[in-house]
Amino acid sequence: MRNYKDHLIPFNSQIIQALVQLDFLAKDAILFVVDEDEKLVGSLTDGDVRRGLIKGMSTSDPVSSIIQSSPRFLRKGEMDLKKVIEYREGNFRILPILDKSDKVVNVINFRETRSYLPVDAVIMAGGKGTRLKPLTDLTPKPLLKVGDKPIMEHNLDRLALYGIDDFWFSVKYLGEQIESYFGNGEKKNVQIRYVWEDEPLGTI
Repeated sequence: MRNYKDHLIPFNSQIIQALVQLDFLAKDAILFVVDEDEKLVGSLTDGDVRRGLIKGMSTSDPVSSIIQSSPRFLRKGEMDLKKVIEYREGNFRILPILDKSDKVVNVINFRETRSYLPVDAVIMAGGKGTRLKPLTDLTPKPLLKVGDKPIMEHNLDRLALYGIDDFWFSVKYLGEQIESYFGNGEKKNVQIRYVWEDEPLGTI
């Protein structure tokens, strides 16, 4: 999955930089123009660049001179299934996700994601996995591999497929390995936070 920041470009960048990024994005070629605080200013496609050049603009001109100033977007934490369906079925397949301050915090690509569910996911990963000993003597159960990746990564990827991008991992036994493997979620375009159990609490 592509890093969402590949779709962002500062408003004072030159058009030539936009062309380089659009070429890199290939079939996903759309840029979201942001200010110094990464707040959304507009959007930009290769069509916008072509029209600007036809009008006599130079590749050294700023991208702010050719942007679409009213791009469509989704708001993080707000459930609007009607809008999600409308965008999915239309031609708006790549959309920025904004927080309450209009900062771009993610970009959703409906070619890769089936939906957008603005909810948090909690994954319980603190148990010792005693029934899988000796496999779990040195490795926590969530990091045991099924196929080419750990059990827990399958869970995360499946949830991310539906646009969930806020995760809480409840950890204890060998939790350092889990935190080291997943980090803050940046590589997966999600946010991961950790809750460390003081004592085993089990599940409901």
